[in-house]
Amino acid sequence: MEPTQKSGEIDQFITKALGIQRRESIQREVCAVCHKKVDPKTDFRDELSLKEYSISGMCQECQDKIFG
Repeated sequence: MEPTQKSGEIDQFITKALGIQRRESIQREVCAVCHKKVDPKTDFRDELSLKEYSISGMCQECQDKIFG
């Protein structure tokens, strides 16, 4: 899956602040937070959750924990 485009500065900030390699995690299809393997075709409840994965790199379970 292709990550959404962010400026280099934003990606660097995310990496430094959170210790997350967002782009790399999404491209490898693992959660940027919990590091579990992700299947973009089956692991998300809806298109909005899949879109959030392409933005944040969070799997469905981590999205549910963060956003409720």
